Amino acid sequence: MKQQLLIALLLTITFNLGTQGQEIVIHQNNRVASLQIPTSEYNDWIAKNGIFDGTLSTALIQNIYKRFEDSFDFIFLILNENTKPDGKAYGRSRLVSNNVSGIGKQLFNNANDFGSNGKLKALIELTQIDFLRSGPSLHELMHTWANSAIPTETVDALGTNLTSYAYWGHWGFTGGSSKGQLGGFDQSTLVSNGGNSYTVNLFGANANGANSVPYNELELYLMGMIPVTSVSNFDVFSNITSLAINTDQTRLTFVATKTTYTPESLENLLGARSPASDTYQKDFKALVMILTDEPVSNDKWEFLDDQVEKFSRTSSDDSSSFNFWEATNGLGTIDMSNLDTSVLGLENNVLTKTIAIFPNPANEYIKIQGLNNSESYKIYDALGKEIIKGQTNKNEIINIKNLTKGFYFMMTETGKKLKFVKN
Repeated sequence: MKQQLLIALLLTITFNLGTQGQEIVIHQNNRVASLQIPTSEYNDWIAKNGIFDGTLSTALIQNIYKRFEDSFDFIFLILNENTKPDGKAYGRSRLVSNNVSGIGKQLFNNANDFGSNGKLKALIELTQIDFLRSGPSLHELMHTWANSAIPTETVDALGTNLTSYAYWGHWGFTGGSSKGQLGGFDQSTLVSNGGNSYTVNLFGANANGANSVPYNELELYLMGMIPVTSVSNFDVFSNITSLAINTDQTRLTFVATKTTYTPESLENLLGARSPASDTYQKDFKALVMILTDEPVSNDKWEFLDDQVEKFSRTSSDDSSSFNFWEATNGLGTIDMSNLDTSVLGLENNVLTKTIAIFPNPANEYIKIQGLNNSESYKIYDALGKEIIKGQTNKNEIINIKNLTKGFYFMMTETGKKLKFVKN
């Protein structure tokens, strides 16, 4: 019960989009926010893959920048869904700008279209409420820098007489110092069988278990975390004509053409990375926003706030998943804190407190949050009979153990009317 009573106070910003209202809510720990939009717009976003829809995404992100400073490298939009909508990807990344040469991507900056003066690197959508911590958040972040670098291939089936095809955007049949966030195998497990036949530990062509693997050396190089000289030699396979899985379901055997990359050949292919790793940005800032068509439940607020804290922590969180700091071997950070310092319009009282009773329903105690200190209140039963009266103090807890089950109303001296349920 004590933990329930510590439900966080929410801060709200309300603004209108045409004739429709939108509401931004910031959790009191200032690590996560929500953007509530009309149900019709929310359904359109899901149906039309809104992150890639120019009209939907531009308008939505521009409105976010009306209330936040241009201080974010990434904006995460997390759908308020307990399960991924049918037919939708686990996550999507939309590159907004790139100022790095030597990674295979063109230099460009479309951030201004979304309301950023150039800082915003990418928009990332996660289609389920728990995908930040479990993934594919690390995977979608990696798309900011990879893979437009190395030509890769994959196949869609097991068997012989296969025709492999180009697989840009992911690693496909590419080795690495470990499995990669964008797919690929652990180079140390590769065995040559002779005659262009190879066996390797099981891997995914486009992913390897969401946030359960860190970034490998190639990925860290493309991110600007390490120099090219720190990338171990790795193999890339093309013209894959045969693929079989061993009886123990842990090894793959395939026939393909091998190309070996060294730091020198990698740099010859791409050109020198600029900015180089010794000067490139290592510390990033992100806005995590729940996209929703209804108020976010208290449980989800607390859950996601905890997930954000763990994902952005600059130490281990003692779980099987990797947070950003862990995935970069402690070389990079991603700040998801202090959202209140990025809010615009505070001087005009745009930011206001939400008055609420927690928990609700309640069994033994309730707590009023958002009222001015020393503001008087009265509690009435469903028939209008006064049951309790008092005056708010900081962190005041009201004992309702002796109330019978049912609906109750609270009236404050400033005219606020709140309803709660005793169960």
